Amino acid sequence: MSEKMSLYTRMVRAGRRTYFFDVREARNNKKFLIISESTPSTDGTFNRSSVLVFQEDIDNFLAAFSEAKELIK
Repeated sequence: MSEKMSLYTRMVRAGRRTYFFDVREARNNKKFLIISESTPSTDGTFNRSSVLVFQEDIDNFLAAFSEAKELIK
């Protein structure tokens, strides 16, 4: 069995960028969110970067995200 079990995946295309939202569960049954961005590079490969948000941090993360979203609107 894999170390991280996938519970949810969503892909969002945004022009040249693609975002992935994945919720996974570790062996210790703790859940975490991975937000990844994938962009094509000039040599045909893809550059990918990710942010992990752990279960115990999700409320603070979402509060800060909501505040930032309101400023952008």
